[in-house]
Amino acid sequence: MAFISAGDLNERVQARELTFDEPENAWSWQTVWGAWAKAEQSDRTSYFSAVGIGARSVVFLMRKASRIHLGLSFLWRGRFCFLTSIADTEQPGIVEVKAALCEPVECRKDADLDPAGCSFPGVLTEKYFKNEPERPHTVTTVTYVLVTPKAIELDPGSLVEAGGKAYSVQVCHMLDQWKNEYEILRKEDC
Repeated sequence: MAFISAGDLNERVQARELTFDEPENAWSWQTVWGAWAKAEQSDRTSYFSAVGIGARSVVFLMRKASRIHLGLSFLWRGRFCFLTSIADTEQPGIVEVKAALCEPVECRKDADLDPAGCSFPGVLTEKYFKNEPERPHTVTTVTYVLVTPKAIELDPGSLVEAGGKAYSVQVCHMLDQWKNEYEILRKEDC
């Protein structure tokens, strides 16, 4: 790794933390601090989900700070960055932060029970797409993985609205310290 100078840190990132607004009954990402970083978009896939398909990745080199952790997200060039790893580099005081470039979607918990249910940000990634021929029509089954911040807890069998569509929560993966992953499914007649 080449030595990083202060002039190399020429891209602004905003670190955002998940916060809850009680009157709005909504979780959202709020900027808590900003920093300068050297950013390099990569052709490599970042596997931010253990059960879903990955996303393009970006690597940030920045000054080490005690306030950085995997529960944050970054906003970089107007893009949402889901942090996947933070590691020390050979250069003292500089860390390498890897992130997945994602498109967050607005979600709503318990969509079937409460029209004004708690809203929260999530990231959808594809799991698989299956087409089941039936007579006299076809049913399309779409399964996604919904990746959420750790504070968001969904129950198996519940309905969640993601990106304006209702899905059934099938499987919950909640062992990661910083995020939860939910396999969600919807069936549509064709």
